[in-house]
Amino acid sequence: MNPKLAAVTESIEHRVTFSEVDALGYVHHSRAAIWFEQSREAYYRKFGVEFLRLSKAGFYLAVRKLEVQYDAFVGYDDVLRITCALTMIGRVHLDLHYRVDNLTTGQLAVRGKSNMVSVEEKEPGRPPVLGRLAFDRLPFLPRVVTVEALFPPA
Repeated sequence: MNPKLAAVTESIEHRVTFSEVDALGYVHHSRAAIWFEQSREAYYRKFGVEFLRLSKAGFYLAVRKLEVQYDAFVGYDDVLRITCALTMIGRVHLDLHYRVDNLTTGQLAVRGKSNMVSVEEKEPGRPPVLGRLAFDRLPFLPRVVTVEALFPPA
């Protein structure tokens, strides 16, 4: 990954455990959502979005839409790099894209996108309602990258 892109994204490494694979020895499809969440949390920490503080104040980001595309099989003990990038930020929602590279095979394994929406609790015990992002968006604007930058043509 080029240094300019690395400065505005966050990556984590993960070794696939036995509990993540199916009977054939390949990763179960449900794991991608968990990997995306782990990289998303690392992204937020890197850029100072304190979700514990926000959630205590009643503000949350909820997954409204999740897209996953599997490009290559991932097996037990493979080492992965999961990268999270902010690709759009508005007043109420934001889009994050994810890239899962299999460092063991050298292949792009999984691509993904989540649309996160800001919600807040208005009445205890009632479903949350749409809110505005509870953190300053301005510092994030220069960190918005294009999807093409994260997935350049081969």
